[in-house]
Amino acid sequence: MSRSSFTRLVTVRTTGSTNSDLRAALSGPDGRVDPAAAGTWPHLSALRAQTQTAGRGRAEHTWVTPPSGALTASVVLRPLVPAARLDWLPLLTGLAVQRALAPRLEGAGWRVRTKWPNDVVALPGGALADVSAGLRPVASVSGWGRSRKVAGILCELVPGCTEGGPGDDDGAGRTSARGDREDREMIRAAVPAVVVGVGVNLAQGADDLPVPWAASLAGLGAAPDLIGAQGVLEDLGRQLADLVACWEGRGGDPDDGDRGLGERLRETCSTLGRDVVVDTPSGRVCGRAVDLRPGLVLHDAVGGPAGRGADEIVISAGDVASARLRDASADRS
Repeated sequence: MSRSSFTRLVTVRTTGSTNSDLRAALSGPDGRVDPAAAGTWPHLSALRAQTQTAGRGRAEHTWVTPPSGALTASVVLRPLVPAARLDWLPLLTGLAVQRALAPRLEGAGWRVRTKWPNDVVALPGGALADVSAGLRPVASVSGWGRSRKVAGILCELVPGCTEGGPGDDDGAGRTSARGDREDREMIRAAVPAVVVGVGVNLAQGADDLPVPWAASLAGLGAAPDLIGAQGVLEDLGRQLADLVACWEGRGGDPDDGDRGLGERLRETCSTLGRDVVVDTPSGRVCGRAVDLRPGLVLHDAVGGPAGRGADEIVISAGDVASARLRDASADRS
């Protein structure tokens, strides 16, 4: 039997929310990280549920995961980076999911990409995708175009025992990342922890999916032997471990050094280069998505905090209720 990509992996038959379970397990009475929990739930440990009855997403959206057909799991990350750079984690996780899923859909004619701030989508790559979708052209859905959501991500912070995070004093995050393994694990026990929830649509039929822009890997033509929940989860774990280690080595800044990690994050993001509509607490904002910082950089923005117009604004993922492609229906309030 091959070694798991996780430091610990627990699978339960049913739970309400794997994210809620892990947040409770990691937190002390004051709501901050309990260092004693690091022994039970170390960095890169995971909880998977075969059935989830109260799954949560952005803007407190909830759903039920049936006993089969989807992967629902949460991973504990204790990154050795400055706390201010933790906002990159949804994008890093999205890249890990993209890498795990892309080979499973490549033969069916679909390209897998991330969608800011926390989704993973499949885009038709040609006629083969139309065939895998049932011999009909892939229909366009308002706000999503011909893309189909195959996975969602929810990252939730458990504050560390002290303010800030490793590297906040040196500004780079590298001091804490150096040293022997024992020292690093002691530091990880006290720094902010992030519970990363991931849901992947594996084999649901169209009637079992919650929204018209969602699709399962099976529904897009992935081979049955490639969509087992355990195999997908282990591949995701390996990709996530590699990307987090690379990110830590850059002090939490994907654009540090050769900028390779930052370039991969941008190349994989289907939102960039598109006209988008973003709903924020300050109102609806429209503009051209041009960069990730890790907030979404919009040019020629109109609405929301931009008012009548702004050459450039940056929207934090934490401020977003929804983000979609701009089309005729999206322009209507």
